[in-house]
Amino acid sequence: MRVLKLPYENELYELRKWIDFTNANLQMQFLHTPQEIQRVHQWINAITMGIQADYPFYAATLPRIASILFIDNGMGAFILNQAAFGELVIIIRHIEAEPVVVHFWSAIHPRIVNVSHELYADGHCSTAAEKAVKEVESRLREKFSELKPSAAVPAKIGDVIGALMSENGAFKFCDTTTTSGRDYRRGIQSLFEGIMVAYRNPAAHANLQYEKREAMEQIMLASQLMYVLDKPQL
Repeated sequence: MRVLKLPYENELYELRKWIDFTNANLQMQFLHTPQEIQRVHQWINAITMGIQADYPFYAATLPRIASILFIDNGMGAFILNQAAFGELVIIIRHIEAEPVVVHFWSAIHPRIVNVSHELYADGHCSTAAEKAVKEVESRLREKFSELKPSAAVPAKIGDVIGALMSENGAFKFCDTTTTSGRDYRRGIQSLFEGIMVAYRNPAAHANLQYEKREAMEQIMLASQLMYVLDKPQL
């Protein structure tokens, strides 16, 4: 699996380099040029825009830090506000060491990660979600062939789901001798039917666009259903 590329990765790298250099020379209290200050503000702004969904508190805090990071010494030169610099160091090191979205992917089914992660990391969230749902369809067809090797795989995915997960379906993934087991089977069947009707079928006829949150939700649902298909046959 490729390493996640954050949309603000370059700015994070450049700002971290500046932080490390500045921190190493903190005792010198050298003056900072307008060009340097502008670059630092640009890096912070890019990071702020990129982390709004994952780190809303930091996204609200970074602009305030940027506004007080440099102090005019009264003679047209700027020195570093060490208190604000300290806050900046802590936030940037946290974001760099522990991006939230990485934790999200660590819980996703490996086959979904394989088809969606790179697209999502590059900002193609809608395509990543579409690929995740298509992977569920592919796995359903594979499951049909595994459990009914002598039968032809139905063309319609709804028929595949019915053959696998209906009351007398071939895939015995839960104990249906109990009321809760029967309810679970019906619910899971409905989830598979729902993801195909709501997401797979419309995507086959148009290029759908999803917000980051919507794409993430579809990927999570696809992952959940893939794990259901991994359950052993009872």
